[in-house]
Amino acid sequence: MRDVKVSFPKPCDQPWEAMAPHGCSRHCAACDTVIHDLEHMTADEAEALLDSGTEVCVRARIAPDGVVKLKPAGRSTGRRLVAAASASLMLATAACQTAPDSAEPRYRITGKFPWKDQLYDAELTSADGRKWPVRREPGTGRFIFDNLVPGVYVLSTIGDCGTRQVVETITIDAASVDLGRAAPESDDSCIIIGVMVPADNRRLRG
Repeated sequence: MRDVKVSFPKPCDQPWEAMAPHGCSRHCAACDTVIHDLEHMTADEAEALLDSGTEVCVRARIAPDGVVKLKPAGRSTGRRLVAAASASLMLATAACQTAPDSAEPRYRITGKFPWKDQLYDAELTSADGRKWPVRREPGTGRFIFDNLVPGVYVLSTIGDCGTRQVVETITIDAASVDLGRAAPESDDSCIIIGVMVPADNRRLRG
């Protein structure tokens, strides 16, 4: 199986519904460009479009694992288009915090999203609006929020499209909380409209 990694460096905010139909694609009047809908293209067609040598604008529906939804081929080759993970996920690091007051107990919230190649980062917000830095556990993908005081917190995901979705509201009173596998209940695939380019010059073979 060969995965082709792509990125979307120029996302567009023009509404898809307002664009004029152009076959299975649509025409964007704002930039006078045909926007190709990848959901109506096979892996072969999408790769040919990517290798055409021109700047290609597409509409892509991206699943939580990064796979771009394509039209099934009659004889599947097993090839997939996979969106490159966001920099915020790849470069997630622990942020420093001031030392806690020894007189006040501190706790932690831990958990893991269920997607192997997730395009999500975790965000924790306390009732006073403060955002707490996330730390990743190397090799496991688990997220950790440390140094928390008792109170109510909201855990959200931040997708590769920049969208936030609430996963769970958590109350800490006298113990740390392990959420196990945490995920939004609704379909959290995202749609990107914009220029699609190879993520690098290599084809990944798996």
